[in-house]
Amino acid sequence: MTNGLPHQNTAVETAPHNSPQSYLLISRMVDFWLLGGLSIALWIPVYFLQDQLSLAKSLTMAIPGVALTLAYWVNYPHFMASYKLAYTQGKGFVVQNWFQLLLVPTALVLLIAISFGFWNSSISDSSLVHIANTTFSWLGLKTRLGLYPNLGSEIMGMMIVFLYFTVGWHYSKQTFGCMMVYAKLDNYRLNTLERNTIRYALLSTWWVTWLYSNCSEGTYPFYGLNIHRLNLPYVWFQASYFVVSGLFIAVAVVFFMKYYREKQMPSWNFLVPMLALLIWHIPMLGNPQFFYLLAFFHSLQNFPFVAKVEKTRYRVNNRPKQTVRLLAFFAIMMLLGYLSFDLAPQQLDQSLQSRNLFNASFFMIAFLAFINIHHYFIDNVLWRFKNKDVKQLLFD
Repeated sequence: MTNGLPHQNTAVETAPHNSPQSYLLISRMVDFWLLGGLSIALWIPVYFLQDQLSLAKSLTMAIPGVALTLAYWVNYPHFMASYKLAYTQGKGFVVQNWFQLLLVPTALVLLIAISFGFWNSSISDSSLVHIANTTFSWLGLKTRLGLYPNLGSEIMGMMIVFLYFTVGWHYSKQTFGCMMVYAKLDNYRLNTLERNTIRYALLSTWWVTWLYSNCSEGTYPFYGLNIHRLNLPYVWFQASYFVVSGLFIAVAVVFFMKYYREKQMPSWNFLVPMLALLIWHIPMLGNPQFFYLLAFFHSLQNFPFVAKVEKTRYRVNNRPKQTVRLLAFFAIMMLLGYLSFDLAPQQLDQSLQSRNLFNASFFMIAFLAFINIHHYFIDNVLWRFKNKDVKQLLFD
């Protein structure tokens, strides 16, 4: 898979629906709720009743706060488990994937260091900024560099914009991976054209979401730093809806033609990740205040895959007390996540008085940017079918 969860480069070779591997975690029903069913169950009353019922209105106010807490605690093992799975596959795996596992983190650390060291350096008179802005104007774009007060905030601001760029891509690709895994488990055979139609339809939802946030001017706060939107042409956002509509019509045609030819319908476990992505990712169906729900359900969706890999590893290696080991694994990942996402950056910001020096929580921004961006690149190599270690553990 390119990102998220596995997909193949050839037609999906699948196992019988009633085989022992026809589900990932405890049962197909549990998989259904984790892969997207729970998010849809929550979305339905909130979306349709939020303007009618006082209870629903209370939920719309309470859910973001609850979701923020749950997202962090569910996200902790999600992010840290990726590091564990990637960097414990041996030196050969790390060297083979040197770009994602060595170069990218090094580059991110260097950018953060430059931002820290040159925070107060002015770039308003920079010739490179002038050339870049002249090029944007020549292309008919209103995007501009130099909107931030200094070089440090410019670098960190662009990193956050890139963070959201990779996050949307990551969510879409993980959804595609979930569907391809269940295509294999369900014996729902997909040829290259059918698989690519589904892939690009899912990716189009990411493009809509990202353009929604960047086809206007203005800023939004991120731990004290005002992030400038890219001010891309609004017509791009309008056109993206036509692209999404066309691609998902094509997906519906794929399902219909497969049923017409083979009399086989896709299972609900195959469909539910796609349906969940649509209702939470498309701006006209969502609500900006529920942003943190995306992170929560994304991590929840990944849980059965990580749990299956770890459980199979314990079984293959004849480890005793496998359930206890699995619980301990997630507890350790949660602790490491707390240290990385909260404790370490907060302590650094407090000890170095970041708010006074940078007018922003520098280390909180830096840690979040590093982990989220690098996570995208880690999953880019971790959850591929050509990664034989994970493939064998996932389907054993």
